[in-house]
Amino acid sequence: MTNNIHNLSKVAVSLRAGNKENDYNLTPDSVDFDFIYGAGSSGLCGLETVLYEKGEGDKINLVVSPAGVSETFGHLRLPLFCALGVGKPPEPLFLEVTVTGVSEADSRELIQSIAKGLSHSCGDGSCDCGCG
Repeated sequence: MTNNIHNLSKVAVSLRAGNKENDYNLTPDSVDFDFIYGAGSSGLCGLETVLYEKGEGDKINLVVSPAGVSETFGHLRLPLFCALGVGKPPEPLFLEVTVTGVSEADSRELIQSIAKGLSHSCGDGSCDCGCG
């Protein structure tokens, strides 16, 4: 039985990014990224909206203009760009997102996700996104 993404699911995805359609030159190897679906204080971002009810193995492709970055990624922008190693996205950003896992988030993971979102920090500052 495959779990589908719903509110407060722990979602694992594999990402590929590039600055040309079907050319994922920004990530020579796919990048793993996980997050808690729906844990952002501003509601669902565009990425979360298109992932709703997707399951393991499902794939989506996004084309994001610089003007659409905040709406598309919302609270996930900084940690996602840190994972990709991208400080400023190219114009436009082509992103392939493959769902690699969906599970129930435990209370510890949920609290960590909310705290990370409130701090606007995605790590140790080594990603060049300004989170340090």
